[in-house]
Amino acid sequence: MNRSADTNHFHGIQYQLYRSIRNSIVELEIPPGSRLTIERLKRIYGVSSTPVRGALHRLKEDGLVAPGIAKSFYVKEILEEDVRKLFPIRLVLEKLALSESIFRIDRETISNLIVRMRKHLAEPEETKNNVPYDIDYRLHREILSNCNNEYLIEMMSKISILITRMRNVIKYYLLEQQKDWIICEMEEHFNIAQGILEGDLEKASNALETHLIHSMGMICSILGSNNVEYTARGSFVELED
Repeated sequence: MNRSADTNHFHGIQYQLYRSIRNSIVELEIPPGSRLTIERLKRIYGVSSTPVRGALHRLKEDGLVAPGIAKSFYVKEILEEDVRKLFPIRLVLEKLALSESIFRIDRETISNLIVRMRKHLAEPEETKNNVPYDIDYRLHREILSNCNNEYLIEMMSKISILITRMRNVIKYYLLEQQKDWIICEMEEHFNIAQGILEGDLEKASNALETHLIHSMGMICSILGSNNVEYTARGSFVELED
């Protein structure tokens, strides 16, 4: 293997490692507050120190981890204060994306999402027990990817990792008595999609604002009231002392 190929191979390993750890942090498999050491990550992934170190520094740039003691890192806590700071930024950026994408989004795609939403709204108990999170992700992705503004896409991409981790507090720690919120959220998504289909920017924008404010409120409610006890999942139970 020549030097160029060897370098590409190394960077490929580091990037895959970074993506794997990042996804586990975002999905709360590695809980907030977890201590990450190079030795433990080497053991879990079967790689050398150098790509682990590079991946951890990249996660620090993402705002997911911070330096700890003895050259270790720890996964940042999800704080109500940070949720209340970040969601208004998301609201401004996503409403701008919507204004630029509403007439570019494929109508058949939106129509198909609306059909699925109607089905789930007609079966509330089934929907609460088997939440179709892909509808949520697809709708917001269509708004952003069709805005035809690479600067806006880049800015949203930088905060989307943090936003998704915050949003996953609802996904994994919503209490049984709070599950009616799932149906309310589906109705909000329906109103956003209906506004897009009708080409009614005001309707879609108002529905988007309502949705994001309610999402922020629910995340803050869980963080503030439920005393969330995060649990490591998968291979990352090995991170516990």
